[in-house]
Amino acid sequence: MSQIFEITMPKLGESVTEGTVAEWLKSVGDEVAFDDPLILVSTDKVDSEIPSPYDGVLLEITVPDGATVPVGTVLARIGPSGSLFAVGGGEPAEAAQAGAVAVAVPASNGAALVHPRAAGNGRTLSPVVRRLAAEHGIDLSSITGSGAQGRIMREDVLAALAGAPPATQSAPPSAPQPAEAQPRAQVAAPTVPLVAPPATAAPSNGSERADEIRPLSRIRLVTAERMVESKRISPHVWTSVEVDLEAIEQIRLRHRERFRAEHGCSLTYLAFIARAVADGLRAFPTVNASVDMENRTLVLHRRVDLAIAVDLDEQGLMAPVIRDADLLNLRGMARAIKRVGDGAKNRTLTSDDLSGSTFTLTNPGPLGSFASAPIINQPNVAIMSTEGVTRRPTVVGDAIAIHHMCVLGFSYDHRAFDGVTAARFLGYVRDALQSRDWETELA
Repeated sequence: MSQIFEITMPKLGESVTEGTVAEWLKSVGDEVAFDDPLILVSTDKVDSEIPSPYDGVLLEITVPDGATVPVGTVLARIGPSGSLFAVGGGEPAEAAQAGAVAVAVPASNGAALVHPRAAGNGRTLSPVVRRLAAEHGIDLSSITGSGAQGRIMREDVLAALAGAPPATQSAPPSAPQPAEAQPRAQVAAPTVPLVAPPATAAPSNGSERADEIRPLSRIRLVTAERMVESKRISPHVWTSVEVDLEAIEQIRLRHRERFRAEHGCSLTYLAFIARAVADGLRAFPTVNASVDMENRTLVLHRRVDLAIAVDLDEQGLMAPVIRDADLLNLRGMARAIKRVGDGAKNRTLTSDDLSGSTFTLTNPGPLGSFASAPIINQPNVAIMSTEGVTRRPTVVGDAIAIHHMCVLGFSYDHRAFDGVTAARFLGYVRDALQSRDWETELA
């Protein structure tokens, strides 16, 4: 008997213990080649497209879309082409009907094989697509699939719900393929998917002003859990300082076009602030630390691994990490900020890119915020928010001038240090931003 290979839930990072099957990119019965995209897996940190490690045919799917399982759990089985056999014999099973759904049955050699069961609608559909269509009364026959072999994807259904035309089909439809296997009895019930389905109106007396019931996405649930845990663990204290960025604004005006042409990124306020913060963390090591209450110690980190919070189109935040940020000059910091930001938005980061920070910066300033009190990103002991830069009056010597000003907000864990340290750290960062010879650093 030809060998059947098992596909298991991968370990997508040192601290990751489980993953969620966000979407199967192939159906039972599909031919797969080595390195073909097979499955989209979500963790609490990142989405990853997992390629097939084998050539052959997808015999069985044991974990459905939306299910969360531990690392190492068998997700599917792949066998050699033409290896879909009936139970108890070597004769090929009768051809799968259009839209057939494969179900797992025990085979005589101990491997789980498949047997087709007609579904009758002639389309290859994932459970997520079928559920969305059923919930909203969508006629799937009117939707052109944008996936491989004309497969209807979740995005196609969402586009139809929004009244937009479906995505352009990436390949002409071929012969109907069998659909995914139904979940085994022992598979855990699906959790909330990473991206929430469109909101549905709550039952009401027919009023168009009825409340909406919107399920929380996975990233929102994870964020909620971590924020509540952080507030429980750390006694948060907030303080702030106002910074005069007029000198930096003038430097940006003189160098921004050349800088963008040479380095492929903008010379942002955030790059200057991150550069000053990295130096400040070396000068005040208790701010670049973690509290270990079990051993009653404060861990002072020798490396400055700076996390930068990135918004994902209001679906949640990621905080990719710039390693050894204190070793970067201003040019290197600007490039690093662009690199991690692009990686977060394009979902190309790994779990390890999102873990191991020693300090975090969050940047609501481009949206015009004035002051924020962010929640600490555990196990850090502090986080800084960089607020909106606006022109307002300030005292310069004995005169009043209109300068570019901003507020730096600072939340810290009172277990690690006191207000004196917080004030001195903020003063160090402020003075570096206002007084450092940035022109020389850019030369």
